[in-house]
Amino acid sequence: MPANRPLVGTVTSAVQQADTERDLRAAVCDAVVDAGYEFACFDGTDGDPVTASQPAVEPPEPLTVTPAFDDAASGPTPAGSDAARGAREPLGDDAPAPAAVERTVTWVPYDDGRAAAVPVVDGDDYYGTLAFGPDERDDSDDERDRLAAVGSIAGQGLTRLRAVRERDRLRDSLRTERRQFEKLHSIAAAMVACEDATGIYHLAIDAAENILEFDVCGIDVVEDGYLVPKATSTGLESEDSQRLPADAGIAGRTYQQNTSMVVDDVTTHEEAEPANPAYTSVLSVPIDDVGVFQAGSRERAAFSQTDVELVELLMAHVSATLRRLRSADALRESEQKYRTLVEQSHDAVVTYADGGISFANERASELFGRSHEELLDGDARELFHPEDCAKVERIVGELTPEAGRRETFESRIQRPDGDVRFCEFSATSIDYEGDVAVLASIRDITERKARERDLERQNERLEEFASVVSHDLRNPINVARGSLDLAASTGDDEHLDRASDALDRMEALVEDVLELARQGQLVDETEAVSVAEVAADAWDCVDAPESTLEVETDLVVDADPSRLQELFENLFRNAVEHAAVDGGVAVTVTACEDGFAVTDDGPGLPDDSHDEVFERGFTSVEDGTGFGLAIVESIATAHGWTIDAVPADGDANRGARFEITGCRGE
Repeated sequence: MPANRPLVGTVTSAVQQADTERDLRAAVCDAVVDAGYEFACFDGTDGDPVTASQPAVEPPEPLTVTPAFDDAASGPTPAGSDAARGAREPLGDDAPAPAAVERTVTWVPYDDGRAAAVPVVDGDDYYGTLAFGPDERDDSDDERDRLAAVGSIAGQGLTRLRAVRERDRLRDSLRTERRQFEKLHSIAAAMVACEDATGIYHLAIDAAENILEFDVCGIDVVEDGYLVPKATSTGLESEDSQRLPADAGIAGRTYQQNTSMVVDDVTTHEEAEPANPAYTSVLSVPIDDVGVFQAGSRERAAFSQTDVELVELLMAHVSATLRRLRSADALRESEQKYRTLVEQSHDAVVTYADGGISFANERASELFGRSHEELLDGDARELFHPEDCAKVERIVGELTPEAGRRETFESRIQRPDGDVRFCEFSATSIDYEGDVAVLASIRDITERKARERDLERQNERLEEFASVVSHDLRNPINVARGSLDLAASTGDDEHLDRASDALDRMEALVEDVLELARQGQLVDETEAVSVAEVAADAWDCVDAPESTLEVETDLVVDADPSRLQELFENLFRNAVEHAAVDGGVAVTVTACEDGFAVTDDGPGLPDDSHDEVFERGFTSVEDGTGFGLAIVESIATAHGWTIDAVPADGDANRGARFEITGCRGE
């Protein structure tokens, strides 16, 4: 089949422009057809095939042209053969890929000709099979390598898109958890206004249904030795909530042991007595000595540890509010009764009036690291971090004009020993001794903030991973594309060798950066490396036919060879791209004091920019990404080296010069 456009280059362009996995599959099929083939089928592991074809060409059913990888031992089986009859089960995301020896390009019969079937892989990750035809090329290693490159490029694109999807999922999870915590504390403040237990129960169920988004849930209260339903969600039928002995089933165990339980599958739990067998998984949380909260889902293993923590927080507020109601009559007569209730709260509780603390429970003394007397007699502003004092005073000013106003906010407190704690305040303005005061429930969220920072750092590493991969893959992709174009136009197989080397470089780069994303560090182990050899290898990966490289040093340094080559590639590419308007550039690698230097005769760096060229996003060309020199600096720093951009100091014949020092080996 004579190709109208280079296959690898067309597919590479399509992969780079795709935003989702399905878009990528469709774009790859369209690219293959644009390259001149009559049809293309991408049969992914999710069982959702994509096809494309030339006008007036009916694409075949994917099962007739794509091999079925039944298992690693048997290898690929043409889907049209007797051994592959019947529907195929789609592979899940965690399904093992066929062994490397089975992941090979094959040709399968199609009409009167053959179709090429290419495994789409990236390392050990298998994404499906791309089939296209008719294809009458020779069954040779060179042809297999060329077609395998197409599958590898598509596989790398799918890996990148999945990494981006995972980053977005983690970010959304963090935002959702933070929003749920804020809303639950607002519900806690609303519970304070409830006048009876029934109102508290319904408010808690409403929060679980609308904030935590549980399918069904309910609260059972112990009365005369039985768990009696008191409040249920809108989706729960009356027959699904029954009166049970207080020691029966999962609810009874939760109440008796005062311990939260998560049951992933009630059909395998010996104590489960579900009123409705349609609900498979259960979350059960005690409400102190009052009763039990339960949530159910039709999905197996629907509840996470985060769900447990959020419900325990909600039930803690329910418990605290119920305790207040139990003493309601006494509280109306005496503030002391109210203080007894508050002292039993899991949170610190204070009352702020007239510029000072007028009431504080024992938990508040523990949280602030001060005695009860010190809290009441001291300056309230000294309790807060100096940078947060103005914020707290502003919020108090917004609450105190009238009773009934509520605000949930975060602030830092500072203990006498200098320890700083992050806290969440649920504040309500109340009538207090003839004036308006602020009643605040305070929860120490220092550990939660630490978890949030960990998630943010993980997101940053994922973003760095996506940026570095998309940037540094450009060089070998361009080399591979150019070499394959030359091979197609000249018929010289030497160009295919250069393309193969570039693809090997791409694979090594992806593996290294994946290792960076997993371990959070750039350099793991080093060895003695020749600067001249690594610089020459790096130059081969830079598409610069009009430029030259001269290495004038035999320096040997301790380095990670792959990362050092990446450093040189970025410096060389920086020199070539910035000299593009003036034609080729001459690049020289020399030794310098305690290291080596890379110098070019191009236009050099912009004036007064030598200190900021390594910042991410800095670029002096219109289409620059601003990542190249930042990556160079991160590689140097990870080796314990220092890199500096050296000004020309009036030397009109010299362009940019970068000195990497602190790396002398032999």
